Amino acid sequence: MKKFFLAAAVSILIPALAPAFDFELSIKDRISSLNLEASAPDGGTRVAAALAMELRIPEDLIIKHKARTGLSWGDLSVALYISNRTGKDVDIIVRDYKKGNAWGKVAKAYGIRTDDLLTTMGKAHAASQHGKGHGKHKDKGEGSGFKEKKEHGKGKGH
Repeated sequence: MKKFFLAAAVSILIPALAPAFDFELSIKDRISSLNLEASAPDGGTRVAAALAMELRIPEDLIIKHKARTGLSWGDLSVALYISNRTGKDVDIIVRDYKKGNAWGKVAKAYGIRTDDLLTTMGKAHAASQHGKGHGKHKDKGEGSGFKEKKEHGKGKGH
């Protein structure tokens, strides 16, 4: 009888937890990809520049956060994104992560949608692969940086 209840519980929990596992695998892939990009010659500079452009944070501040937190470029990008979206101090977010919480749990605790996090990380990675925009549209103000995707029909009861 115990085996039956265990099997029933597992069959119910596995599908319910699958999206969380998928997210953690996806975020780890994005983090690894960004870290790989940063390991190339001048990669850290390109990643810092891409994050600065996407999040509208001064590049030198990003480099200081990197040195102070000891996070990888990929992990730092997640912390900076959450900080940027919530207005919370990046050190508080890093502390939550270093307590052993996965990024998905940290993001959710701050009200960040996991698909938004993955999308932004994808943009930062793509931007870092293309350098600093080759100088063509650098610092144009409007049109640069992260733009939140507006989706209708996904709100709560509106």
